[in-house]
Amino acid sequence: MRSPPPRLVRRLVLAPFVVVLSLVLIALSPVVLVGAVVVDVVSRSAWRLSRLTAFAAVYLIHEVVAILALLVLWIASGFGLWMHAGWMEAAHYGFVRRWFRSLYLAAGALLGLRIAGVEGPAPEPGPLLVFGRHGGIGNSLMYAGVLLTRYGRRPRIVMLDLLQWDPVVDVLCHRMPSLFIDHDPSRSDGHVDAIARLASGMGDLDAFVIFPEGHDFTPSLRERAIAHLRKKGRLPEAELAENLTNVLPPRHRGAQAAMRAAPNADVAFVAHTVLEDVGTFTDVWRRLPLKEPIQACYWRVEADELPHGDEAVIDWLFQWWERIDTWIAERKDDETLAHDRRGRS
Repeated sequence: MRSPPPRLVRRLVLAPFVVVLSLVLIALSPVVLVGAVVVDVVSRSAWRLSRLTAFAAVYLIHEVVAILALLVLWIASGFGLWMHAGWMEAAHYGFVRRWFRSLYLAAGALLGLRIAGVEGPAPEPGPLLVFGRHGGIGNSLMYAGVLLTRYGRRPRIVMLDLLQWDPVVDVLCHRMPSLFIDHDPSRSDGHVDAIARLASGMGDLDAFVIFPEGHDFTPSLRERAIAHLRKKGRLPEAELAENLTNVLPPRHRGAQAAMRAAPNADVAFVAHTVLEDVGTFTDVWRRLPLKEPIQACYWRVEADELPHGDEAVIDWLFQWWERIDTWIAERKDDETLAHDRRGRS
């Protein structure tokens, strides 16, 4: 997908276009839903098409509501004059928290999406750096939603610039502390500097989120990442990466920049399952309705236990990614065993 157009074009052209198109599709959705029901009855496909059609309509409603609500908030802020005032930031976080909850309820009812109880220590106040594994559709949104709704945190997320094609993500993340980056190697130094700026000045309720892998996991990307490490002469890291079967090798520069910019922040490593298996439309279709919940686990490392120096941080990240890789493998084995038992019953 091409990089998004300039911000002015996104605000004056793309956002209104999305609203109009969404309203048209919402108006047509009852007819489409009837057709989907007929197809599902004939094909006996566990109501997959009906579920997807209904959720698409609900998502479009959420998209329109969010765009219009953000427009109202912009007007209420004095057309942007008081956008960064405390009361306006609170209004934005309050809205997006309710928006996520509503969307999550719809996804649960229609698609079977559930997030199981997150394994980890009791939440504590204080600035937090969240280093998450990168796996599957909706990855960034899931992290933001969980941090907002379950832990009352205000996420600062590093994400791909392609997400700016969605007006809701685009507007929200330009009003809240966030960073959009691309995969252009020539801009990597600038990205590292921007990551450091984003991670600085966090309060007790802030959580900075970054995905050190840089890409969603696929077996082919894993092989390419290992080959890249060997080409660069980073043979010890390549050998460590060979042992990782469910995750990509972590990159250290962004994570290290965040740690330096927020020396008093603890670090939480986050693992999760399921999303990596629903990366394409075919995968989504095959798994609907989702039988297994998304399982997640996090481990918290206190600030005074964090390593310093390039080599120490690299070794430390790989040790944690090995732990995440093992956790995912164990969950996959449990899911396979449960599936086999259901098949025999």
